[in-house]
Amino acid sequence: MPPRLRRRRHCAALAVGLFASTFAAAALAQSAGAAPATPIPVVTTPAKEPPPPIELATVPADQALPRVSVTDIALEGLDAEEATNARIAMTVARLTPKQRGDMSEARLQFLLRRIPAEVAKALEPFGWYSPAVDVRREPVADGVRIVVRVDPGEPVLVKSIDADISGEASEDRFVMRELPKIEPDVGERFVHVDYEAGKLRVDRKLAERGYFDAKRTENRVDVRRAAKSADIRLRWESGPRHKMGEARFGENHLRKGLLDPLVDWEPGDAYHRNKLTRLQTRIAQLDYFALIEVSPNDEEIDKALRVPIDITLTPAKRTAYSGAIRFGSDTGVGVRASMNRRWVNTRGHKWAADLEWSQRRAALTTRYRVPSLRRLPGWWFGEVGYLSEDPVNALGYDRLGVSAGWQGRRDPFSLSARLVFAEERTRTSIRIFDGTDGRQTLLFPEVTAAYRRVDDPLQPDDSLQVTAALRGGLVESIERRSFVQAEIGAQWLHTISDAQLMIVRGDLATTSYDGNPNTLEFPVSLRYFAGGDRSIRGYGYREVGPRFGGDIIGGLHRVVVSAEYQYYFLDDWGAAFFVDAGDAFNSRSEFDVKVGVGIGARWRSPVGLVGVDVAQGLDDEAGGGTRLHISFGVGF
Repeated sequence: MPPRLRRRRHCAALAVGLFASTFAAAALAQSAGAAPATPIPVVTTPAKEPPPPIELATVPADQALPRVSVTDIALEGLDAEEATNARIAMTVARLTPKQRGDMSEARLQFLLRRIPAEVAKALEPFGWYSPAVDVRREPVADGVRIVVRVDPGEPVLVKSIDADISGEASEDRFVMRELPKIEPDVGERFVHVDYEAGKLRVDRKLAERGYFDAKRTENRVDVRRAAKSADIRLRWESGPRHKMGEARFGENHLRKGLLDPLVDWEPGDAYHRNKLTRLQTRIAQLDYFALIEVSPNDEEIDKALRVPIDITLTPAKRTAYSGAIRFGSDTGVGVRASMNRRWVNTRGHKWAADLEWSQRRAALTTRYRVPSLRRLPGWWFGEVGYLSEDPVNALGYDRLGVSAGWQGRRDPFSLSARLVFAEERTRTSIRIFDGTDGRQTLLFPEVTAAYRRVDDPLQPDDSLQVTAALRGGLVESIERRSFVQAEIGAQWLHTISDAQLMIVRGDLATTSYDGNPNTLEFPVSLRYFAGGDRSIRGYGYREVGPRFGGDIIGGLHRVVVSAEYQYYFLDDWGAAFFVDAGDAFNSRSEFDVKVGVGIGARWRSPVGLVGVDVAQGLDDEAGGGTRLHISFGVGF
């Protein structure tokens, strides 16, 4: 065969090979890997800039094409999020390790030529519209390493935002105040995800407030690459605002109409989604149902634009039983069992019983409740209970009592009032004075109120709880005496950073009593003590207070404050540093601050916070010393 003809056939074969490699690479580019975050549709004015050079290897036409192995692809000059999106966009990076480990030189060169455009497109959602992309290949022992160096350049900044709403929502201040919040703001980098989030906030607010026919009529962004600027223009047509319709409860096990007082709207009131959320929360707090669905029925909207609200209720298990083995350094090892009859009859009455026994505490309580759902949802209740406490070094007692009253709750507030009648006997190894048998009869009303804001009951990050109580009445022992008590307590938990948080708490209580507190006439259950896991650590449970004959008999007043710092060196494990201080006393002259300091370990378990503390009480005469404290939860 003549040499000229042989060369022509060789060139033809080379051309066919290059074409086949190119076609295969293009097909693979469409099918390999996940798709990157794509830019939003914008109108752009391109800047005339020459494309950056790419260093590529050349192969003489009369030589066979070698096979290449790409061992690594490095991206430089971008932050983590930008680099991730750029890597996903690059076809060569989406190939499998096997595909990158054996490819032709022509195929590799084709993929390298695509990288600048792919990276540039991937950076547009972050506001970088004119990046300089430098692609290099570096030889390594078993192949080549691709280095992609990116200079994002100057960002595109928002020059103007023109956003407006027409229709009834233009008079709704709660909707209109969302427009100035649209991001990015003028002068900021045009980041697409922030822009989309701003639009969605307006959309959600319109839907939340009943503008179900609202739509975006204009959604335009003009990006000028040469000027590095973007102009945003948004328009909504809200349409009319819909109204709340009838609340329709589905079939359930309770008497018809029992739940109606929980509905806080009348048909024709302006629609607001929060009303549906509040209704769902109130029904859930009754603990009758396992599943509650409150949803607008948009298929039955009437001519007056009233939207019926359908409530679908799935009953919970009628009777719930629970049991647990418990341990606390205050009360020792113990067990607890409970029974909860969620509904006794179709009127929604409830019955519950609790049993608790530990080394230093025993309790048995049964309670019957009747729903009271008008105005402030709550319960009328009657309760019978027995309680016995026997601390190591303090006065103990046995108490049998009955109470009746009302309790209600509307988050974040709760309120209760009750009348208490009880018989109590003091447990003591000493005799305070002749003629006292340690038995008392109590009759008093009590009112308690609480504010509770907790983002997560098991593992709170930002929480505040404030409680207050007022009680007063008669105590009859040898003589009939009267008393009045007031209490206020607060606990605040604040997250400083992902790894740090602070807990600050305080407790103040005082008593006015017209008898002698250093006798057994005044009941132990109404005396104040300090010390223990949730009081002053470094002192035993109820071991801080006035003493008589070697026993801690408690006082008429109590002041306790505490500060704790926690640092988490792992997601669920951390250390705590704390200082507690306070005292229980009978008069101002007796007030003597007891201080406890210490360190501890914290574990965020699946069922709540577990704490193990080693504390040192600084007042040896008051029972201070080195003590181990074990606690569960943070008292919220």
